Amino acid sequence: MPRLSAFTCSYRSLALATFLAGFLADTAWSAAPFLEEAQPRGLVYAMQDYPQIYGNPGFGCGFADLDNDHDPDIVIIGATSGLVGIFENDGSGRFTDRSTGNGIPILPAGSAFAAADYDADGDLDLYLTQFGDANVLVRNDGNFQFTDVTGTAGVCDNGAGEAASFGDYDGDGWLDLYLCNYNGNFPGTENINNKLYRNTGQGTFQDVSVAQGVDNAGNSFQAVWFDYDRDGDVDLYLSNDRGHLNGLPNQLWRNDGGQLVNVSAGSGADLGLFSMGVACGDFDGNGWPDLYCTNIGGYEDGFNPLFLNQGNGTFVEASAPAGVDQYITSWGSIFFDYDNDGHQDLYVNNMFQPNALFVSDGTFPCVEIAASVNVTASTQPSFGSAVADVDNDGDLDLLVNNLEGNVELFINYEGETRNWIKYRMIGRGNNLFAVGCNVDTRVGGTWQFREIIAGGNGYLGQNELIIHVGLDDATLIDEVVVTWPGGGTRTLTSLPVNQTYPLYPPERLGDSDADGDVDLDDVDDFVFVILGNDTNVDHVALSDMDGNSIVDGKDLQAFVQAMSP
Repeated sequence: MPRLSAFTCSYRSLALATFLAGFLADTAWSAAPFLEEAQPRGLVYAMQDYPQIYGNPGFGCGFADLDNDHDPDIVIIGATSGLVGIFENDGSGRFTDRSTGNGIPILPAGSAFAAADYDADGDLDLYLTQFGDANVLVRNDGNFQFTDVTGTAGVCDNGAGEAASFGDYDGDGWLDLYLCNYNGNFPGTENINNKLYRNTGQGTFQDVSVAQGVDNAGNSFQAVWFDYDRDGDVDLYLSNDRGHLNGLPNQLWRNDGGQLVNVSAGSGADLGLFSMGVACGDFDGNGWPDLYCTNIGGYEDGFNPLFLNQGNGTFVEASAPAGVDQYITSWGSIFFDYDNDGHQDLYVNNMFQPNALFVSDGTFPCVEIAASVNVTASTQPSFGSAVADVDNDGDLDLLVNNLEGNVELFINYEGETRNWIKYRMIGRGNNLFAVGCNVDTRVGGTWQFREIIAGGNGYLGQNELIIHVGLDDATLIDEVVVTWPGGGTRTLTSLPVNQTYPLYPPERLGDSDADGDVDLDDVDDFVFVILGNDTNVDHVALSDMDGNSIVDGKDLQAFVQAMSP
């Protein structure tokens, strides 16, 4: 696609700014701003000053429900002391500092984290990378206590560690781990390439990087497992810095039955650039996941590319038509529907200029409104960000990790003015948090696509694993189609809005005691629901055998049939 000239880009930026100023002046602007509330809510974590004293640029931040109470806790890296920040959410978006005495070692060269249940014991574990020092895997033992199992697990890599991400590439139900190394940037890390660790299911991992052809030797920042071709398994996209200089551009591997096949050439997503962060999600609303990569400004191709998925195995670069091709140095980037209008927006962390929030109404170009809604970030440089509904009001709040000063938490007071639904996924087999699951939500004739991504989406951190869908003014969801990794689908209809709804796989329906069978032990619980004596949304969802949001005689018939030998 031809690039716009610098004059044209400057002209368009001026036109957009003029349009926005007039829009705000002449229109009853309804967007209530975000408010930065980190310290009043108990989130006190001071970042290093710029220039940072260790690591590559920036540090990870994000969300993981570490205590299984169905609200997002915070994980953050970057304190001068090397202390990993762990903050417990009380359910209302107020936090208690659990950073000390938890078993997580001090990480003097900490960089990134990814959270997933690698051992299938029902809670989220943490893999933490270091830049030029040994990475760490800590097992979650409950009650904010962790055990360092790096050595026994076999994931003690000591390269220039950047982002990590979990996904079940081989379809055996156990989550595997991909690690990015910024090869050779730190003394002693030369020729320590990227790693793919296959989960054996025995608490250990095997290095299969070479066998799978993903031992990339580039300057890798970020990699994300996502189902780009929507065939039910996770594929892999890799963001390489300096790809136009060293001949190692961004890479795309298609998953063919557990074998990763390099399909970069001809995909349209294999651009060579100073590629750093990656946003992954369906930005244009066509039902296929797109990619947005950040870049360094100041050179001819110093724009942030937007790769729109065409649904045929290829991507088209469309940052200019979408209005998101900023020519400044950026790091983190995430897609999320900040205003719950049903369209994905884009947040970008910028290094020396205010952060950007590009808002979409479903048609391009987007409009940049960060200053208008108070999310530009108070200090620069800004590197990482992540989203979660920390206060459980139905909209996504924004965590921003800058250098210099306290981490920032922007509470969203706009999205709650519109309708929404959140899905809490129940996984199949040993993938208990349904990492890699795809969910399509239909209201009228419009579909929205989401998938669960554990690490790798953004820059060095992670969004919460709950799926969030903005619904604007819709009062009923017509259809939800769920596809679990490794097989298993369900279709649900007529879901009510403004709730967190658990999505159970087919084999779990009716099994209230989770023992693997629908039997006499489950009868009382089902009867309480069908008689209306139990309206708990988890119990109703578990008893709704046909997925029509009503527990009635048809569900009773299905329950009895499930009990039959």
